[in-house]
Amino acid sequence: MNYHFLCYPLATVLCVPSFNLSANKVSTSKQGTGGERYILSTNANSEFDLNINGRLMFDFATWQGEAYSGVEQESGSGSEIRRARVYLKGKYKDWQYHFQTEFAGDDSSKSTYIKYTGLKDFNILIGKHSEPIGLENLNSSKHISPIERTLTGSAFFAGDRELGVSVESHGHDYSYQVGVYDIGSNATDTNLALTARLTHTPIKHEKSLLHFGMSFSHRQLDESSAFKVKSRAGIHATSIKSISSEALFVQKSKVYNLESSYIFEQWNIVGEYLIAKLAGVSSDDYRHYSSYYLQTGLFLSQDQRSYDASSGTFSGVSPNSDMGAWELFVRGENVDLSDNKIGSNAKIVTIGLNWFATKYTRLSVNYITSDIVQLNTDSNKQSIDGRALSLRMQVHW
Repeated sequence: MNYHFLCYPLATVLCVPSFNLSANKVSTSKQGTGGERYILSTNANSEFDLNINGRLMFDFATWQGEAYSGVEQESGSGSEIRRARVYLKGKYKDWQYHFQTEFAGDDSSKSTYIKYTGLKDFNILIGKHSEPIGLENLNSSKHISPIERTLTGSAFFAGDRELGVSVESHGHDYSYQVGVYDIGSNATDTNLALTARLTHTPIKHEKSLLHFGMSFSHRQLDESSAFKVKSRAGIHATSIKSISSEALFVQKSKVYNLESSYIFEQWNIVGEYLIAKLAGVSSDDYRHYSSYYLQTGLFLSQDQRSYDASSGTFSGVSPNSDMGAWELFVRGENVDLSDNKIGSNAKIVTIGLNWFATKYTRLSVNYITSDIVQLNTDSNKQSIDGRALSLRMQVHW
């Protein structure tokens, strides 16, 4: 069966979750003085497939305290288009493709890769894609419970989208991916990363699921520029990055991550622990950083996130009621960047409520408290804290 869309202009198509475009089903015609009419159609028997998807996230936050305003007892607020993405994906025979671009912020290029699926035991990815490390990092930003990821689940130490080659495979209770990535090679230096992740799901029933995962990344870094972690304490709308490490010229690093999650009916719990070991240019410059988080949530409705065994990640919520799905959660995070008695120790607690009005729309509210101790070169301690309220309206298709 063929479905036709009349587009004036092409952007009209974006109102639907996705559509398939058959390469031999594109035609143009004149219609009076209105210009060209474009007809996009799908053919269920076609070997060529094209989907147009995207996401919009609008954030507003208000805060008080030095951790977010930079000044003790001062308050502030901010709003932003957190993400505005459009991506094309599809396949032709044994070849899949994915192109994603970002219209909000400075980093416009996201995932751009080709995947070959014609081999029996594994797939091959070539191009710019996420390094396989961590659960929260690999879960889509539109599906995680909190508005923002933790430092543990972010790409500060490893896991960002990089240009590389990887292989992936999965079975009914496991998945793995391993790849080699170019992370900033230049005319005089070659900087590569070897990153891998393995997951196992020993329990997977209708009402319960148990997930384990482990990943690592060995990285050759650019020693000509200083490596420094700088992070906002759970609020992206502020310009203050109150969590930071010592600036260090690093030759290589090793990053290890352990992850686990358990679901029983409407209740879920998830946690991760990350260790980063950095080797500096000097033989005495070795640093050991760590972070972890523990999060638990409860759906107040008869709902739960679905699990994708092929990638070892969680996907979206499809509400079972016309009233939507409601989720209440709390997350605690601990960050230690103070090796050599320089850097931050941070504790952040996030309490949140999500309303999944439909499969494609979501409203979220988060309340965040932070307690940060900053150690400086004079071995002095500076304690700062803050409180913040963050709101998000999200639409994806």
